Amino acid sequence: MRKGVIDPKIDWFDMPRPTEVRDYIYEILMYLVGVHAEVSAIAKSLLERTLTTLIIETVNEALECFKQIKKFGMGGMLRATLEIEFMHQTLVQYVNESANWTLKEVYTTISKAFTRRPGAEENLQRELDGVKQTLYDTRRITAIEFKCFRRPKDKTTSSRSSAADRESTATT
Repeated sequence: MRKGVIDPKIDWFDMPRPTEVRDYIYEILMYLVGVHAEVSAIAKSLLERTLTTLIIETVNEALECFKQIKKFGMGGMLRATLEIEFMHQTLVQYVNESANWTLKEVYTTISKAFTRRPGAEENLQRELDGVKQTLYDTRRITAIEFKCFRRPKDKTTSSRSSAADRESTATT
């Protein structure tokens, strides 16, 4: 988290609107995919507790890092929000009340440090719409990579609908 947020080369105030999620977020998520695979193979009963604990630590680290950023311009605020929201939506099944509270604090910290450029014509709604599209596209593109974080479908519901489908096909 630190290398993606506290990097001295990053100017959070003078940054264009994001068009992608940066690599450090993918690295965090792929690490968690590895943990998911290992724990599932060894002790599936510990999976939720393990991932929830790691996510709490990750979002606490995110909060501490973003607190160190003194001010965000429009692009920086949108980038930070996009990356945290992408991580949040991807891991939502394992985000408990504590992690959710910390994520709200991260969003508040970013929002409070947002500073509009004097005289700049920034259309917040247009910029947000662009970031929402980037978030949607990124979630769609990475759906298979992060499928392990999705809530499993109820097997009884899908079994019933499959049986019903077979019956209706057989009777026609």
